[in-house]
Amino acid sequence: MPEVLEMAGISGSISALGFGNPANPPILALHGWLDNAASFIPLAGFLEKYYLVAMDFAGHGFSQHRPSGTKYHLVDYVADVAHVSEKLGWEQFNLLGHSLGAGVSILFAAVYPERIRKMILIDGVGPISGAEDTAIDRLRKSIDAGVKQALGARSSPKVYDDWQALIDARRAASPVSLQSAELLVRRNATEYKNGIVLHSDRRLRHPSPLYFTEEMVLHFIEQVSAPTLILLAKNGVVMHRKETAKRGAAFRNALVSECQGQHHLHMDNPAAIAPQINQFLKR
Repeated sequence: MPEVLEMAGISGSISALGFGNPANPPILALHGWLDNAASFIPLAGFLEKYYLVAMDFAGHGFSQHRPSGTKYHLVDYVADVAHVSEKLGWEQFNLLGHSLGAGVSILFAAVYPERIRKMILIDGVGPISGAEDTAIDRLRKSIDAGVKQALGARSSPKVYDDWQALIDARRAASPVSLQSAELLVRRNATEYKNGIVLHSDRRLRHPSPLYFTEEMVLHFIEQVSAPTLILLAKNGVVMHRKETAKRGAAFRNALVSECQGQHHLHMDNPAAIAPQINQFLKR
């Protein structure tokens, strides 16, 4: 069973799961959007020579929501990673990021290159970018969503009759195995007398106020000095994006591997990618 970790964060408490011996080389694992620390439970058992800490991002899993009136900016997750790693007492560590977590990992590794030994990215090669001419419309939509919520114009949270109904809804949202979906929702919902309610912050679904341009994303990638392993799912969400190949080539020292599976390949088939990760970290 993983160790349950709770620590004070920048904007509220951060919850995390610790796997393995704390004396082993550390790995900080960062999950995807609307996922949580439980997404690394299947893979953690294959990384026995390391101490893996999987944190819940703010507003996800059992971590606290951001304060009222604030938003979930991508760069704030980077600050959370800096804070958590300091709380853990890690001067240097390995980064393991999936999807959103992969984007946060790249930004952190670019900003704090001296702190990252090696980095593994699972079906993610950086944050979503946006063209300059979409920035005004995006900002307006983000502001409008926040104003509507502040004025109380929001619907009541959806109540699910039972856990199976929530698991089915999670699987309908994105392709993931039954076992993986259950791991995710069990750490992301609370059971009440009238049913089961997700406790992730609904502001996570608000439009992002600002995207980096593609040129900015490439600049961050170019500043990453840590050796990087990029695992792309053949049936995932990143493989066939037009910017993926150029981003992969922009890393100073990266190995790109195409893997069988879908977006959550680290959950659905961890045994297939664990040997590559272990070999990369050992090298």
